[in-house]
Amino acid sequence: MAEKRNAKYFITADKPNLKLPSYRLPVNPDFVKRILHVDADTVPGAEFYTEAKWILPGSKDEIRQVDSHTHPFGELIGFFGFNYDDIQDLGAEIEFTVDNETHKITKSFAAFVPAGIQHGPLIIRNVVRPIFHFAAGDCKIYE
Repeated sequence: MAEKRNAKYFITADKPNLKLPSYRLPVNPDFVKRILHVDADTVPGAEFYTEAKWILPGSKDEIRQVDSHTHPFGELIGFFGFNYDDIQDLGAEIEFTVDNETHKITKSFAAFVPAGIQHGPLIIRNVVRPIFHFAAGDCKIYE
């Protein structure tokens, strides 16, 4: 079967040799499963970056996603739990600091952090159900 013309726009894994900034701390691959990272290197002409992960239950330790940092671009961050009986229930606790104000979140949510605003650390605790996490920013390459 011939390759479809627009198949290049469907991304199903991280780009080869993905390099992330130093403040993006390594995470335990038993409980955090990266899905993909998309930017202008992955899809030429992309005007944004995005990434997605699954966060799985079972870790006895907190999962620290990032330390405090800023970007020269705005960033959309989302966490969504999978409780079919209560779609707002995150199934975990997320501690997220934005502009030196710490929030403890137990509901599915999305947040927009404007360019230049400090955010992090972002810490995930007590995961009892899988969580889908994504982030996106209005930059061609994540920096």
